[in-house]
Amino acid sequence: MSLKRCVALPPDEFRASVFGHRYLHTRAADLAGDFTDLFSPQALEELVSGGLRTSSLRLVRDGVERDVTQGCIPESGDAPGTAPFPDTDGIRHALAAGQTLIVRSLHRFHPPIRRFAQELAAEMGHPVKVNAFVTPPGSQGVDLHFDVQDVLVLQIAGDKRWLLRTPPLPDPLSAHAWFDVPARRREEMRAASRPLADLVLRAGDSLYLPRGTMHSPMARETLSIHLTVAVSTITRHDLLTELVRRAVDDDWMRVGVDTDGLVADSELARDLFKEAGERLAALAADAAPEEVLWSLRRSAFREQTPEPVPILPMPDGLRPQGVHRLRAGVYFHTASVKDDVQLSVGNRRVRLPAAVSPFLAALHRDQVADMAGLTAALGEDNARKVAAALVDIGLLLPPSAAPWHAAAAQEAVLPNGAPRRESDPDDS
Repeated sequence: MSLKRCVALPPDEFRASVFGHRYLHTRAADLAGDFTDLFSPQALEELVSGGLRTSSLRLVRDGVERDVTQGCIPESGDAPGTAPFPDTDGIRHALAAGQTLIVRSLHRFHPPIRRFAQELAAEMGHPVKVNAFVTPPGSQGVDLHFDVQDVLVLQIAGDKRWLLRTPPLPDPLSAHAWFDVPARRREEMRAASRPLADLVLRAGDSLYLPRGTMHSPMARETLSIHLTVAVSTITRHDLLTELVRRAVDDDWMRVGVDTDGLVADSELARDLFKEAGERLAALAADAAPEEVLWSLRRSAFREQTPEPVPILPMPDGLRPQGVHRLRAGVYFHTASVKDDVQLSVGNRRVRLPAAVSPFLAALHRDQVADMAGLTAALGEDNARKVAAALVDIGLLLPPSAAPWHAAAAQEAVLPNGAPRRESDPDDS
């Protein structure tokens, strides 16, 4: 399990007493292993020189960003505005000059971290993003600040000093992003925080920071590489936003308002506010929880990309090997519609015979693609058609027929539709 490898506490205890409440420094000696299977200096070299575009890279020192495209040669044939391939000479010189290199969105394209992020998102119930930070000795990318995501720092190589201060604002949202607020407000929040800890992360250590925790990281005598695992917590504000979005179907909500008149008559404005709140409360009371929560999760996890699918067709004449399996990282929802069942995967929908319901329920409950049960319920021909539809909508992966279609370790989903394997913030 991804969480278990990052903290020494049992996952349930971490979620109940640490997550969102207090920082936690876990030393390598208290963990089962390090994190070099996720990322390493060698992986960094291969990614930067192996086809990554500069849109996934940043260079920053003391809060000032440097143009990472400087010295890059555009590729002929690229569309105008396409990010170029990085200039490794330029990046090497930037690191030598004290710049911190940030490799963004590793959860999108680096397979070990993609699987890790999918697992952790399933365990935490919130989306996960992962960036890598490479900081030269004695340098600092960004001074004291906070992130609007909960953060797990995984130290890969070297060591880094972290000065922590208390959150000046409890549970900040994206609207409170540190670098988006005025400089005067940032100074006020710095002054409002109090010293919390002064610690050093060494290779194999981890550090959990609740969102809003002020932190100032700085590399020491050696080059430091760490992963920042950002957990974007789904909040009550997100739920309210979803309910407001649904209010577009209320005729009363769509009527225009005379703002000049409301400014002139505060009592009229208060009455309007009150009625709007009452109508929203009535909508919430009548809404189907499962539909609201599915829409909320679908929006929250839209950037949590699932396992890639094979892009090549199965070669003619080859017999499929293995069985259909659930696609890792997929989020789905089912609802009864008259005599059918409607399956939603992301923004795609398909209506299937009601007899498919037990099969889909097993995916939630038992994390198993029971193809034998599906065949028994529908017959071989219809089961084959349904399986093809489930592959087409992105819920299942087809049997493998060639090495490039080889399946990874068996993976599944939690009962609530979040992904899980059966085995085992942007400026930190």
